[in-house]
Amino acid sequence: MSDIKLIQLNNYVKPKLEENKSKNWVLNGRNNEFYKYIIDRFNGSVTNHAIITSYCNLIYGQGLFAKNSSSNAIQWANFKTILSVKELRKIIADFQLFGEASMQVIKSKNREKVTGIFHLPKQYVVPSLENQEGEIESYFFNKNWSKPNDAQEFSSFGTSDDEIEIYNIKPYSAGKNYFADPDYLPSLQYAEMEEEISNFYNNFLKNGLSAGYVINVPDGQVLTAEEKDNFEYQIKRKLTGSPNAGKFVLNFANKEAEITIVPFPTNENMHKQWDFLSNEARQQIMTGHLLTSPMLVGIKDNTGLGNNANELDEAESQLLKRVIAPKQIYILEAINDVIAFNGISLDLYFKALSDVENPILPTELSNQKSELDLFFELGESDVLEGYELESVKPVDYEEEDAVQLAVSTGVARSNSSSKYDTDFYAFRYRYAGNQNPERSFCKAMLSSNKIFRREDIEALTTKIVNPGFGKHPNPNDPYSIWLYKGGGLLSAKFVGGTCKHYWEKMTYKKIKKGKVTGVDVKSPISINKATKERASGIAGIAPHDR
Repeated sequence: MSDIKLIQLNNYVKPKLEENKSKNWVLNGRNNEFYKYIIDRFNGSVTNHAIITSYCNLIYGQGLFAKNSSSNAIQWANFKTILSVKELRKIIADFQLFGEASMQVIKSKNREKVTGIFHLPKQYVVPSLENQEGEIESYFFNKNWSKPNDAQEFSSFGTSDDEIEIYNIKPYSAGKNYFADPDYLPSLQYAEMEEEISNFYNNFLKNGLSAGYVINVPDGQVLTAEEKDNFEYQIKRKLTGSPNAGKFVLNFANKEAEITIVPFPTNENMHKQWDFLSNEARQQIMTGHLLTSPMLVGIKDNTGLGNNANELDEAESQLLKRVIAPKQIYILEAINDVIAFNGISLDLYFKALSDVENPILPTELSNQKSELDLFFELGESDVLEGYELESVKPVDYEEEDAVQLAVSTGVARSNSSSKYDTDFYAFRYRYAGNQNPERSFCKAMLSSNKIFRREDIEALTTKIVNPGFGKHPNPNDPYSIWLYKGGGLLSAKFVGGTCKHYWEKMTYKKIKKGKVTGVDVKSPISINKATKERASGIAGIAPHDR
């Protein structure tokens, strides 16, 4: 009697989540391999890929906005320098794919503020072991966890005075102290099933629509059990699995038999079985993702659900409310935690794609430049080509009034870079004073490291660049930054107080020597005369005694 063995396609085995505590870190499976398994299911399953990609777009929507960006223009401008659209999209992608995401938080050299938030690929980041209070004090980064010696340790955000810290966005998951599972975890096996069915269909066609074979091995009865197992293993490695589209039967025949390969007859009804499995896999994947209608992610089905406009609108509304919004909240809470370190308090929100009343193409966190952003773009470095810095001193407002009067009478040259420049001199102004200010406006002005023309500073008088520090009773109205800097028209009722910063006048002398036409005027009339001829009574008022 011949020795017959039946070899079937590999069965699905769910990967185990292992907490490896041999080091001071915890890995998500052997060599942190569970993340790779998730990535493979994303790349291999058409349905899973479509849903995850669509959810990422729905989470981001038209971009990140702040409801109070107008009243907090300085904070909004600062925030946009910390987190870019590119990094935000990556964070969202990881959060949707893995159910968690990691951010690298960069601080200034003096550790007084956050200067940048950057995405870290979640599959490379693992937590340290919990301390006695159940807190995770650090995270480890390694691009290849099969080489543990390459791991780098970074403190958790808010636990150290380090320049670089890691913030991990991790929703609570019962029984998971170290890792959060993707919310569609139960459907991963169906994503793998869809992937295998796709491979099977493709290779079934390449293999001539064969359902499998019987392989008769001559003189197989003289082989030992170990030799037969090894022979079986070798053939199994070569022939089984979805790329080989079928199964085979090994028949260890007697000595006189020849090596023969007998194909199985094709089952005419086999396609019905695979159609059922394909539809079942797709349905379970959609269920795992809590998808309210397949049409929302570009999947057409025959159920009739969501096939008209009203049903689609309702399905989208429910999806945004029950699935997308909770994910957005987790991400926004994490961002707010980080920017609070800088004293930034913004009412952030993601603008929905379906909000067509004010559609905005997503670029750089809505790409809305504040008036202060536009002002900074007008600034220059403190090195002017063709000039040398002659002097730096606090602005003398009475002297400036004299210069203003000279300009108004047409004495200064009109073809200069600034209307206040002369044939031999250029004048620029720099925000100066306390280098550790409390007000966001003053922080932004000092950190800009720019010098400005006087007319550009004066132009801010009609623009809102520092809301909340204007004149009582309308502190959100624009005011003269040239006169009052960080805020506070002189008024007994103004609760914001006066600003102790000041403008420095930087006088640059032309380097090139030679005859220049025109008259060089520094102070064309006396200061006393200018004072008498001043039209405005407040033109020379300084916001604070120096």
